[in-house]
Amino acid sequence: METSLVFNVFLLISSIVVIILLSLPKFRKNQHWQAMLTPLSSIVGSGFLIMSPLLASIVGEFSPLAVLGIVILAYSIGHVIRFNILHVEPRSTAGTLSGKTKEIEYLGNIVLVLAYVVAVAFYLSLFSAFLLNYLGYADLTYERWLTTIIIAFIAVIGYLKGLGGLEKMESLSMTVQLSIVVALLIGLGFFGMSFLASDGVLDYQYQTRPIHTQIQMLAGVLLVVQGFETSRFLGEKYSPAVRVASMRNAQIISGVLYVVSVILFMPIVQHIDLMHIEPAQIIKATGAAALVLPIMLMVAALMSQFSAAVADTGGAGGLLNESSNKRLSSRISYVGISLSAILLVWAVDLMEIITLASRAFATYYLLQTLLALFYCYKDCAVDARMTMVNRVFYMVIAIVLLYVIFFAIPAE
Repeated sequence: METSLVFNVFLLISSIVVIILLSLPKFRKNQHWQAMLTPLSSIVGSGFLIMSPLLASIVGEFSPLAVLGIVILAYSIGHVIRFNILHVEPRSTAGTLSGKTKEIEYLGNIVLVLAYVVAVAFYLSLFSAFLLNYLGYADLTYERWLTTIIIAFIAVIGYLKGLGGLEKMESLSMTVQLSIVVALLIGLGFFGMSFLASDGVLDYQYQTRPIHTQIQMLAGVLLVVQGFETSRFLGEKYSPAVRVASMRNAQIISGVLYVVSVILFMPIVQHIDLMHIEPAQIIKATGAAALVLPIMLMVAALMSQFSAAVADTGGAGGLLNESSNKRLSSRISYVGISLSAILLVWAVDLMEIITLASRAFATYYLLQTLLALFYCYKDCAVDARMTMVNRVFYMVIAIVLLYVIFFAIPAE
């Protein structure tokens, strides 16, 4: 018992140390770190908590390989968007893109705005549902009112403080979230070593499915690591070089976190009902590793949804500002996105349309890939065209995204 108490205190101290470190001026005043917060918040917030049990319910003990493949594919799509930031964006800003190339870019922006509206509403609805369920006030009307209040709060901060105000909220939320993630990984790491020392055997009870069905489900999981594209629309404050570097770093950090967390969660996940996954089950199960982890993970779950919603609001605002040729300011765009999300919260059952949002993100990524290829043939100088390897690489990505759009199915 004494060792357990010491270990729990150690985890709390670890979180506090991380919070102190990330609050130092070295991070708060670092442009690259601030630029990285938006994509990192969105990627990690999208599905850090649910990834491990979700993959376990599809492929069982092969979850680490599945998440590695998903992370690599997401990084590859990020490579396409980074190419467009460096090459297509300057020509778009200068108004020198060919008509067809500009149409592809504009169509992609429309699709992404719609996806962001759904994402913001979905993330914060999950936030409200989770919090009210935990407090014992589960009621759809209460959830919608709480969600509305939170969205309105984000809109007010965005309107009054602009992108910098949203980034401060992201910074606070992400600092708390990362501090808890560090404690969680330490706790799960020690639990995993104890599991191995006891010669424990993993035994996942999940529904067996044909391989093609598993692949279709994994295609849908790709969008859980969505969020890196938000760097594309932070040009109001950051240069292309800073955004490219920050997106790359955000994807590497979040990718490592996802892969490591899925591996360390494996002994815990086998105690979860993989036929009917609920966030509350996941949080409760972490108590086996350390008594303090469930409450810490609950806070992390709330922070992750909030930070993801703020990040997507920031990305959507920047997108509308860019698409309107600066006629619609980012501050007004934040309000417009927020109002649309509020209407969606009250009008639609978000659980039923999240798959459509996932397809919308996949469609945007496909259009970004086509944009890069079309730019290469129509707009860039002959000596500046991408290499044949890159062209084939982008074509493969396009084919994979077409598969996601038409064949991905949600995990049951």
